[in-house]
Order: sequence, then C-alpha cells, then structure tokens
Amino acid sequence: MEHFAGKIERILASFSIAVTAAMTLGVIALVFSRYALGITYIWAEESISVLFMATTYLGAALGVRNDEHIRIDSLLERLSPPKRRIMEILQITVVVVLQLVLLKVCINWIDKVGNTLTPGLRIPTKFIYSLFPLNLALVTLFELSRLVSIVRNRSWA
Repeated sequence: MEHFAGKIERILASFSIAVTAAMTLGVIALVFSRYALGITYIWAEESISVLFMATTYLGAALGVRNDEHIRIDSLLERLSPPKRRIMEILQITVVVVLQLVLLKVCINWIDKVGNTLTPGLRIPTKFIYSLFPLNLALVTLFELSRLVSIVRNRSWA
C-alpha cells in the first residue's frame, strides 16, 4: 500500500506543480489584460479561482501524506513508544472515519446542488465540487497507508 500511495503522491505533486504554474501564468496574463488592454475575461478569472481551489485541496492531501498537517504533538511526545503507537492508531482511525462521513455527506450535497452552471465557464459546478471528495479519498488513502506502516511497526514518510 505504501508503494501505491507513493506513486499517487508523485503524480499529485507533479499535477499540483503544473496547476500552480498554470495559475501563476493565468494571473499574470489577466493582470496584463486588465491594466494594459483594459479587458477583463470573467471565464478566465473563474478558471484561476478553480485552479486555486485545486491547489488547496490537492496540497492539503499532500500535507497529510508528508505528515505536515496541523496537530498538537505535545501529548504524543510525552507518551512511551507503545502508548504513542496506540494513540497514533486511534488518531488515524478517527481521521479515516471522519473522511468517510464527510464523503457521504459531500456526495449527497453535490448530487443536490452540482447541476447549476458556473457564471463564467458555464460548466456544472459538480466538476468543481468534485475536488472535495477527491481530497477526502486521497487523505483516506494516505492515512490508511500510514496506519499500515504503524501496525507493521515501520516508520512512515
């Protein structure tokens, strides 16, 4: 599972770099277009917003994979290794359960509101909203990979 999660991580990192580069170039082009030419494209601005959302959701998943998400380790640092391992397993279990609950809620929500069209791009919002369940699936995969490593008593990174 770690090998598969590592491959997903590399693909995700490459995709995130490409999306960030596209977003940066788009912002530069939009600023030039607006101030030098006096032209504003609403679809282009909306595209930049979608790319920004993608970097946020994909970056959050990468943060989980690299164990860089927000958490307070002061309690864990005080525990003995066996108790720390149990606490880490408990934390991962809570995160995975939360991700699965959010996935169920998210899919129901997208089903109800995802057919409206975006104002600029004129695409169904469900394509944009799908970034959230993708993030949930990736976080779940990365946390389960971490859980397998901890259960097998290996370091995870």
